[in-house]
Amino acid sequence: MLKKVVVSWCLLVSGVSLLAACDSAPEKAEVIDSHNPGTVVLLIEREGGEGPYVEGTQERFKVTASGESFKAVRWSANAGSVAAEAERVTWTLPEEGTASLSVSVETTSGKTAEGLFNFNVVAAAVAPGTTIDAGPDMTGVLCELAFDNTGKGHLVYTNETHKGLWYATWDGTTWTTEQIDGPGFNNGGTYVLNWNIALTLDVASGTPHVVYLKGPGLPGTTAANWRMTYATRVGGNWVREEVDPANRTSYTRVSVALNPNQGLQPVVAFSDGSLGTGVRVATRTAPGTWAIAQHNTAILMGDINFDASGSLYIPYSPGSGTESYVGVRPGVATDIFQLDGVNRNNTLWLSAVWGPSQHLLLLSSGALDGTKSALQDLTVRAPFTTSTLVASPVDFENDANDLTYGGGKLFIAQRHATTLELITPDARGYWTFTQLGTVQEGSRPSVAVRPTDGTPHVCYQRDGKVSFQ
Repeated sequence: MLKKVVVSWCLLVSGVSLLAACDSAPEKAEVIDSHNPGTVVLLIEREGGEGPYVEGTQERFKVTASGESFKAVRWSANAGSVAAEAERVTWTLPEEGTASLSVSVETTSGKTAEGLFNFNVVAAAVAPGTTIDAGPDMTGVLCELAFDNTGKGHLVYTNETHKGLWYATWDGTTWTTEQIDGPGFNNGGTYVLNWNIALTLDVASGTPHVVYLKGPGLPGTTAANWRMTYATRVGGNWVREEVDPANRTSYTRVSVALNPNQGLQPVVAFSDGSLGTGVRVATRTAPGTWAIAQHNTAILMGDINFDASGSLYIPYSPGSGTESYVGVRPGVATDIFQLDGVNRNNTLWLSAVWGPSQHLLLLSSGALDGTKSALQDLTVRAPFTTSTLVASPVDFENDANDLTYGGGKLFIAQRHATTLELITPDARGYWTFTQLGTVQEGSRPSVAVRPTDGTPHVCYQRDGKVSFQ
């Protein structure tokens, strides 16, 4: 699997510092001219390898000098292990980060030279992709992935062919699928709107909580008989409840989270796409019973998140203007914080997760090309208005993406046109991009870290099928 990384090295030859670079694709080795007559010109070659330098792999290198033969060659590395064979060396690469390989030579003519080579070693590639649902239907234009504390995978995905909603679990080897909702015979099932779903997971018990829109209505901006629906799995069976009796439009935005301060009660935030209806917050106070409160006259812009105290953080755009904020519930009217460069006209959704030490991370999905503040790192403080924000670019093109934080690392899954990429920062904070293959245009991936081994996994749509790797 190829990664968009740049590998550079600096050669120190007879005390003269020289700079050269190559990209991750293999190239014909080049002689680096020292512009210093009488010195030895060294050449480094990578043998039998291509693409990025991946942790744990073995790379073989050869050093040569123009017009010279070697009397002695000595290799060393600051990390990993080396096995030298004269002018050749086999280097087992260390963990991701910057690693150095050094060589010192003495020629038969009595000249000496030294070389220091710095490499950007990237994390091991994600495992090859698998199809989760191999049936004949088109599936997975939307999927939501999560892991419980035991490492079991939980996935909710859409069936585009028959307008249904499905659930799958992964035991580390095999996926098992079952239907949550969809059209049926005398069972209360009906069509599921395929682009408005949300999943959260009780990581201790593995209980999924899903919110979606269902009904006979046609997509449109006017009320079309779509109803907000909640589903959870109890005793091996799915329990489905209507959250709100009001008709909703197909542009309704939804998110769900569990309140840690109230026995992990499911809480749903939602809003219609049109102005004036505002963000509503629905709390499940008992099975089949939901208390709905108006939060503000705004549009929901992203994933909601609780902190440990039970405060709910809601990304939204106000009823006037196009800027975006994060608001706190419960809280006073001033408990809001404006995000940098995010507005409802150029951002489809803000994926949001907690990072370390009260850092709320929000990532723009569907932002304009060249967006300089796609990732928002909000350090939450008390009072909320004293919080601080650092915004960063992610990629020039931000078609659809998702983010997660686990194992002390940030991971982003991004659909870049029809290319799927896994993005994570290196030791210096620069992004590394791992290409995971093709993905369906118009779909949105989801990413989560398996807590038992710290491995990031992604669900996505490929060749019309919901897939995973």
